[in-house]
Amino acid sequence: MTRPAAALRGLSAAELAAAVAELQALRGATVLEVVPLAGAPGCDDLLLVLQLPQQALPQAAVEHARKAFVLLAPGGPRARVGTTSRRWPKDAFLRGPTRDALHRELAGATLHHLVQPDGERRCTFGFRTAAGDRQLLVELFGARGLWALLDAESRVLLLSRDVQTAVRTLRLGEPYVPPPAAAVAVGEMPRAEAEPRFAAPVLAAIDAYYTEYDLAADGLLLHEQLLRAASRALQKASQKAQGIGAQLADAGRSQAWRQDADLMLAYAHTAKRGSKAMTFPDPLTGDPRTIELDPSKPVVVQAQALYEKARRLDDGRAMSEQRLAEATAQVALLEPVVARLRGLAPEAVDLREALAAIRVELQGLSVLPRERPAAPGRPKKSPEPRGETFRRFVSAEGYPILVGRNNEQNDRLTMRTAKGNDLWLHVGGGRPGSHVVIQLPKQKTASRETLLDAGTLAVHFSKARGESRIDVIYTHKKHVRKPKGLPAGAVVPSQTKTVTVHLDEARLKRLLDSAGGDQD
Repeated sequence: MTRPAAALRGLSAAELAAAVAELQALRGATVLEVVPLAGAPGCDDLLLVLQLPQQALPQAAVEHARKAFVLLAPGGPRARVGTTSRRWPKDAFLRGPTRDALHRELAGATLHHLVQPDGERRCTFGFRTAAGDRQLLVELFGARGLWALLDAESRVLLLSRDVQTAVRTLRLGEPYVPPPAAAVAVGEMPRAEAEPRFAAPVLAAIDAYYTEYDLAADGLLLHEQLLRAASRALQKASQKAQGIGAQLADAGRSQAWRQDADLMLAYAHTAKRGSKAMTFPDPLTGDPRTIELDPSKPVVVQAQALYEKARRLDDGRAMSEQRLAEATAQVALLEPVVARLRGLAPEAVDLREALAAIRVELQGLSVLPRERPAAPGRPKKSPEPRGETFRRFVSAEGYPILVGRNNEQNDRLTMRTAKGNDLWLHVGGGRPGSHVVIQLPKQKTASRETLLDAGTLAVHFSKARGESRIDVIYTHKKHVRKPKGLPAGAVVPSQTKTVTVHLDEARLKRLLDSAGGDQD
């Protein structure tokens, strides 16, 4: 339909009377559900879902119209009461105490009567329930209007909002106080009401008239929400890429640390005990070269610490490069989405269709949560994979060591099975390999022997199997995280340390024997 040129305004008293007259056909219907609807701030809409009595329908329509949906939209320029053909997605149904209380009070109730005080912009739905009569009042006047559920004594059971003005007060548990009649000054004529805008059947006309405005407003709100979410995700991905790029640009330090460590070992004999620095000829230029020292530690120990520092930096480089690639790809995917959102005109005819497509796209990029597919009845939870499928070994100290068999198992082992205090290990150097977890009791730590046991398994179940010397990184599981978007088996560890594992056939045989044949 063509949008009306006149400014939007709520139902007048005469229009409400015409709507209530047609709604009388719903008397005798049973309440299936009462749902508060999410909407723009200040909207307190309710959706009544009614099971229609067969006698209220023509025989030909019985099979096709067993339910009626009644929208109560109090207050503001979109205020109305009437049936609606619009259907809302599940995320538009608000949950919480109000919905629970409405369901408790009205589910299964029978609609007994509908009344409208003469000349007023309010009406009452009367219900009969097992607990007694209930009245659902709707006021269409004011910036927000209101709805209120009353008991048989007209006490307020539920209220869309509290009212406290100079002329009346409405609170839970107190009697409902109707609004005062509009005062007319002496000598003035009562304000003339606008001509009714809707011809019979008015309910269908009212629904079509206001739904167009509501859908347009919802489209603008969705556009704003999607643009905000996409812009934030783009900014976050851009900052992440810049930060990781800066870290990688500085990654050449590891080679410099190794060179310094080599020189420290080569000239260690020239440094006196307790020296604060050592000076020697630079191997490339021959010029004097000075390296500062810690006088409290031997030069050899300080050189080994530099080697360790360089290894830790290199171990994290492969993961950082992977994270940089993922962040850069996210930026490349989000930039055109944000551009399309900014280029959409609010008055575009296909705005809702374009936004729906962009919403699905953002869900695929994990910017928005994916919608769960609707399924009849209560959805069944998929069974969790059994923990017994992990490879299981026992360290020399008797601690269980678990090893994942594939990327999916690695994810489950690290992110579901392992506890925060458990130790997590992985072969270093960015090589593919299984996740390894040492299960530790509370307040316990792993000895170096247990670390070497677990490290030996990490090497054996990796692409480094058979190498004589390899570094293995380890950290507590609580320092391992999995950002959104990473593939199965990929995680981001922090606060890692390194243990160097030498090929030890006897140790490996003892560990494999502890698995009872589970060595695949």
